[in-house]
Amino acid sequence: MNVAVIFAGGTGQRMNTKVTPKQFLEVHGKPIIIYTLEQFEEHDEIDGIVIVCLVDWIDHLKKLLSKFGIRKVKEIVPGGETGQMSIFAGISKAHELFSDDDFVLIHDGVRPFIDENSIEVLAEDTAKYGACVLGVFAKDTIKI
Repeated sequence: MNVAVIFAGGTGQRMNTKVTPKQFLEVHGKPIIIYTLEQFEEHDEIDGIVIVCLVDWIDHLKKLLSKFGIRKVKEIVPGGETGQMSIFAGISKAHELFSDDDFVLIHDGVRPFIDENSIEVLAEDTAKYGACVLGVFAKDTIKI
């Protein structure tokens, strides 16, 4: 089995969003986090989802899951003080809910452009090699 741990515990400080964290900002009538979750919800290789969320936004997220028909979510856990602590909280919950033989795919909730093929390759290569990281070439100008 494959479980996706989606971390959405950030506040969007670099985006300077004062009221709404970036994962809850709407694009074409839908929050960014929902676009991301739909990719995992609709993929046959994903058996369950654990979301790490800002504690004050968990109730709002639950309403969004219901509204948009996201059903694979098994648990929403509060995020930690750092991104690493948030990911650890999600992995810890996945460990409680799923078998030690299952695989965990970790993804950032504000990266909605992951596609079906990428999830497929990640699941297959993780099963084959025991671990896998998805990377893309940098598109920004990098200066030293």
